Amino acid sequence: MRFLLIDDHALFRFGLRALLMSLPDGHEVVEAPSCEAALALDAAVVAPDVVVLDLTLPGIQGLEGLERLRAWHPPATIVVMSAAEGPEWAVEGLRRGARGFIPKSLSPAAMVQALEQVMRGGVHVHALDTLGVARRTGIELTPRQRQVLGLLTQNYSNKAIARTLDMSVNTVRVHVAAIFGALEVDNRVDAARMAITQGLINGV
Repeated sequence: MRFLLIDDHALFRFGLRALLMSLPDGHEVVEAPSCEAALALDAAVVAPDVVVLDLTLPGIQGLEGLERLRAWHPPATIVVMSAAEGPEWAVEGLRRGARGFIPKSLSPAAMVQALEQVMRGGVHVHALDTLGVARRTGIELTPRQRQVLGLLTQNYSNKAIARTLDMSVNTVRVHVAAIFGALEVDNRVDAARMAITQGLINGV
């Protein structure tokens, strides 16, 4: 898997690069000190699977950078990192297409765990229950559906959800269909984003 790390702090890039390259799969890492430098790269050549973006960069920064990077290479999964841990960054980043929000204050082990969850197709926001995200009114989910939704957010398959919650796969499918209907989405990634941005689950 190929990562593109965008951060203006060379020491942080060095540390994260070393961390990723030490993993068993031997990931490839490309670095850029700014969004401008990243956008100047040939997307077809670099072709990152995952973009790790610092939201507080000089020049193009924050959510503008996120949107421009999505347009630059749409297949890439974007994870935002920031020293600021306020809920507004996490929620708005997910609303605009990021698949994760990871504070820079995390330990290396926790950071790897978060990135691996995103690499598996999940959506990650660290310590979601501490972000103070207001619950959206008007979305009715049963306690069981909230459990299923929480596992969907972690990219569990229907079979894995069935094993975890001790129910049949057919019952899981019924719950997933009901969740999609309640959230007005048609795929798991959008359901996971909605779950996090609307405060429908506790912790990821």
